[in-house]
Amino acid sequence: MKRLGMNIGGENFYDSGQMLRNLVFINPGFEGETWESILRCEGISATTCSDPNQWNQWPANFLKGAQFEVLSGASAGVTGTVLSSDAADSKQKDQGVTIHYAALNKALDLDDFVLVKQTIPGNAQAGWWTNAYGGGGFATETVDLAPDSPGKQALKIMAAAPGQVASVASYFDSVAGHSFLQLRGKLNLSFRAKGLGGNREIKVSLRRVEAQRDEIFFSKVVTLSDKWSTYNFDFAANESGKDIGTVGLTFDVAGADVLLDDVSLRGAENASNTTAFRDEVVETLRELHPGILRYQDGDHLGSSIDNLIAVPYARVRAGFSEGARQANAIPLGLQEFLQLCEAVHAEPWFNMPAGISPAEMKNLVEYLSGPASSVYGAKRAARGQIVPWTSVFPVIHLELGNEEWNNVTFAGSAMPDPVVYGQRAKKIFEAARSSPYYAANKFDLVIGSFAPVPDWTKRELAASGGYDSAAVAPYLFNRLDDASTDEAVFGPMLAEPEMVDSVPTGYMAEQAKVAREASRPAALSVYEVNLSTTSGSAPQRGFDEAASMGAGLALIDHMLLMMRDLGIKTQSVWELPGYENQFQNSADHKQEETPLFGVVVDMGGATNLRRPQYVAEELANAAILPTMLQTRLAGANPTWDQRVSANGNIQLSKAHDLQTFAFASGAQRSLIVLNLSRAEALPVTFSGDGAPSGEVSVSRLGADRITDSNELVSKVAVAESKIANFKGEMPYHVPAFSMTVFRWTVGR
Repeated sequence: MKRLGMNIGGENFYDSGQMLRNLVFINPGFEGETWESILRCEGISATTCSDPNQWNQWPANFLKGAQFEVLSGASAGVTGTVLSSDAADSKQKDQGVTIHYAALNKALDLDDFVLVKQTIPGNAQAGWWTNAYGGGGFATETVDLAPDSPGKQALKIMAAAPGQVASVASYFDSVAGHSFLQLRGKLNLSFRAKGLGGNREIKVSLRRVEAQRDEIFFSKVVTLSDKWSTYNFDFAANESGKDIGTVGLTFDVAGADVLLDDVSLRGAENASNTTAFRDEVVETLRELHPGILRYQDGDHLGSSIDNLIAVPYARVRAGFSEGARQANAIPLGLQEFLQLCEAVHAEPWFNMPAGISPAEMKNLVEYLSGPASSVYGAKRAARGQIVPWTSVFPVIHLELGNEEWNNVTFAGSAMPDPVVYGQRAKKIFEAARSSPYYAANKFDLVIGSFAPVPDWTKRELAASGGYDSAAVAPYLFNRLDDASTDEAVFGPMLAEPEMVDSVPTGYMAEQAKVAREASRPAALSVYEVNLSTTSGSAPQRGFDEAASMGAGLALIDHMLLMMRDLGIKTQSVWELPGYENQFQNSADHKQEETPLFGVVVDMGGATNLRRPQYVAEELANAAILPTMLQTRLAGANPTWDQRVSANGNIQLSKAHDLQTFAFASGAQRSLIVLNLSRAEALPVTFSGDGAPSGEVSVSRLGADRITDSNELVSKVAVAESKIANFKGEMPYHVPAFSMTVFRWTVGR
């Protein structure tokens, strides 16, 4: 068995998603943009394809000049150029963007999928906040570049004439009333710049804007050379944990024209963390000890593989979404992700862009497993990784796309047709396997599917080939309408895992059957899982309980049941960062917040608090050993009847109060006991070969109330104890709504 995993999610500038060491991460190299989207031709002519998404936000001719390739149908593989594109009409049902092109050798059919790609240079200030007056302004420089810069663009700031002022800034830690990142210790500010004219001065400042005062960390007027130079400044900060307010790094120019490029603001590196991620992030993951880390940050879904392996200052912004007109942020980066996985001893799960080509797939395999003498192995070596990544990890998971069924959230990246997606996955996976550097025992090729609909998976697998695993996201407790009592909330919340995992008609039990019985059997995996309580009519206090003791217990029960009853070894929680999600209450239509999906409150901020979902997974990972043992409950084995719930139509007769999971590694043993009862402590005794006896370590996750959370103070925590002469025949009382882990050694 594997330890439970985690999705690292996406980087952002405002909450716990501030994960990178370089706090100026959005577009530090002032680079251009690439765009890669998948359209579905629900309207066609000899020279047009019309996508059905009427809510598409692209303006007319957004795709003019883009290259396209047909991905499905009889015309698969046909390529062309977009001559023009029409904007969507939100007032007309299914009238999305229309692309125009010259007649093709093979005409498109209805419902064919088309991949469009384009490169969009310029707009160097994207991802930065700009301000100019008196005629000052900004431009993209592509000729006069620093000789040691890996990028292709710099930002030109023009404010040389009298009265002209221009400034560019990067802001972070900006959620009102909260701080997710405190500046402490040694910091380094670095940038490349060149003075073009005027006084050649640029004022650089770093400050936190607080309610009563501004905290200034650094402020200096720098007179620039008339040649490209790199400027480095070291300084220190010592925030107390109580500092709240947006932090801004600002470059102000008045009376000069200057060029600016490759900006970095980062904490000092240390021997225990040489990754691109902040120390607090790495430490949080090391304490969690995940078996898998999954990379799905959203910003990479419209990217090429070459862009994802480029150094950050050469990495371009990547867009895909039909709901956006511009991409502001560069992707996180594959090399940086792999280094993080190595640092925390987790298997990497890379969520590949859906538009990846067969040639790119082979290049990716070569990058991961080819020798340094190969073309892409040399690219890897140039980033500092000489030996193949496949020699570092026991296996690397490669998933095609992200939620390809989900054309609402991921419009522009989705292929919401199980047959078409299955066929595309077969083509991509066959390309991977054709690489001379492909080793079957080192890769897990993953086809994603739709958890609540097992038939989707069945059709997908039947149309596909070359995969190793099928992955789904079985989220819990999606809707909350009745929060009148604790039982109304937590009865169904704690019954749902057994309902979907352990009952033959549960959708996860059916998914396992489909994967097992496919013509090419697939290992069933879980790419994301958590509560998903993001809709309903309950009051705000009910939604606050999505990160409660009960929520942590429900999630860990779900994951352990899938491991025990369905044999699912690879599972990852969604997600490490993410303070809250906002939605509209269906009763009063007011905005509400749910404390999902992040499993931490912050990492290196004001609190360093971890939510119950994190604490439960951390405790489970300490108990999970390579071999899972069978446990059997005898005696009373109490149950409750969960009647049909107003919260998600959850119903289960004889839901079990006690769930048990045992593991072994050599002489080591561990046992996890979950008590799902909302009211009663339950006595348990232990018997059988290797049952706990003698010296036993006991770790108990609990809280005073099932509604307790760790949002403000730590109320849900693990208590450790050691019993010197444990006697399994003596009743041991496990508290209501608790998770207890017993660890011992046999043969003492």
